[in-house]
Amino acid sequence: MTITIFGASGAIGKLLVQQALDKGYHVNAYVRNASKFNLSHPDLNIIQGELNDYQKITQAISGSEAVISTLGPPVVRKYEGFPVLDGHKNIIKAMKSLKSNRFITIATPSVKFDKDTCSLSTKLPTVMAKLFLPKAYQEIVQIGESVTTSGLDWTIVRFIAPNNKLGTGMIMVTFGDKKINFGIPRADVASFILDELKNNHFIKSMPIIGS
Repeated sequence: MTITIFGASGAIGKLLVQQALDKGYHVNAYVRNASKFNLSHPDLNIIQGELNDYQKITQAISGSEAVISTLGPPVVRKYEGFPVLDGHKNIIKAMKSLKSNRFITIATPSVKFDKDTCSLSTKLPTVMAKLFLPKAYQEIVQIGESVTTSGLDWTIVRFIAPNNKLGTGMIMVTFGDKKINFGIPRADVASFILDELKNNHFIKSMPIIGS
């Protein structure tokens, strides 16, 4: 199975690429700077491009059976434009033109889902983001809207506090109905995404994951 991963050189993206290769996937890795991407594998194809380069994005997706994004807004108070939103729009446009339908991306619980119940895990991220990262909050909410109205078979994997601890495989899923720890190893985020790619438990859904 061939998959395309955007944000492949990021902290979660690189783990996702490696895990996917270990599981036998053929991976198209879309990166901004190929010289900083140090993974090498016979089943790895590296495409260098920007998020506003629709032709390169289309090239990266062509022939893929699924597309995964680990892109997220910058964790800073102010920045120019909405680059990650624009990237998602280009990815969706390219997928639809190529009739590639399976899309998995990431977000925080600031992106609301109709199955969410009122709890700390569904309310606190929105309050904190609006207060400390208002621009990123605006962007991630708009990304959620673009994905959910895309017509694709989408999944948005939501989490709050990723860390660099070793993966545990002990991943909890909630929509606010179960208590979870906010922190989760990035390796577990990657493995959850690959499990969802294989099993399709959460098509057109937004699981919140934690440890």
